[in-house]
Amino acid sequence: MVDSQANVDVYAPAFMALRERDWKALTELFDRGDSDEIEADINSNLLLMIPEPCWEDDPFDFLREYL
Repeated sequence: MVDSQANVDVYAPAFMALRERDWKALTELFDRGDSDEIEADINSNLLLMIPEPCWEDDPFDFLREYL
């Protein structure tokens, strides 16, 4: 059995309180008026990256020689 608690400080970073500049950066990031447009832009670009299925190809064609 492996003792997972033995190396906690090696694998887990120390928890630190956020500094004032960190809070400011997070606030500016999430308090934008155009976040809906950014989300729509990201979604539309992600949809472009999904490959369309090739309906002519048989996904089980490789099994024909075994059947």
